[in-house]
Amino acid sequence: MLKLRLLSSMFFCCLLLVCSGSSFAQSPEAITESDVVALINSVDQATKKKNLEGILAPLASDIKIKLVVSTPGRDKEEVVHLNKEQLAEITKRTLRQRFAYTLERKNTRVKLYDDNKTAMVTSNLYETVTTARGKFRAVSAETSVVTLRDGKLLFISVETRIRFY
Repeated sequence: MLKLRLLSSMFFCCLLLVCSGSSFAQSPEAITESDVVALINSVDQATKKKNLEGILAPLASDIKIKLVVSTPGRDKEEVVHLNKEQLAEITKRTLRQRFAYTLERKNTRVKLYDDNKTAMVTSNLYETVTTARGKFRAVSAETSVVTLRDGKLLFISVETRIRFY
C-alpha cells in the first residue's frame, strides 16, 4: 500500500508538471516556440496551485502517457502506461491528500516540426513532495509532444523517466 501511495504521489508530481494548465487558445494555422513556452509556463503555475481542471484541460482525449519509475532499493524500473481518464482518477485521489510540493524545471528545449502544428518539448524536472510520512525527492527527464487541434495547443504524448532519491 505504501508503494502505491509513493508511486501515486510522485506520479502526480511528474504528471502535474506535464498536464497542468488551462486550455490555451492558439492561432489556427501555426504554433511558435513562444506559444509552447507559454503553455509550459502555465503548466508549471497550475501545477503549483494543484488545480485539477487546469491539469486536465490541455490533454488530448487520446493522450498517451508513459512513466518509467526508478526507486532506491529496487533493481528493476517500473513502467506505467496511462490514458486521460486514468490520470484524472489518480490526480483526483492524490489532491485529496495534504502535501507540500515544489518544482523546478530546467533545460527546456522546444523543437518545432515542419508542419508548424507539432512540437516536441524536453526538460528536466526537480520535484519535492512533503507529506506527513516524509519528504520525497525526484528528478525526471520529460519528453512531451504537443499539437495544434481545433485552435488549441494540446499534449498528445508524454514520456517521463522519474528517479527517486
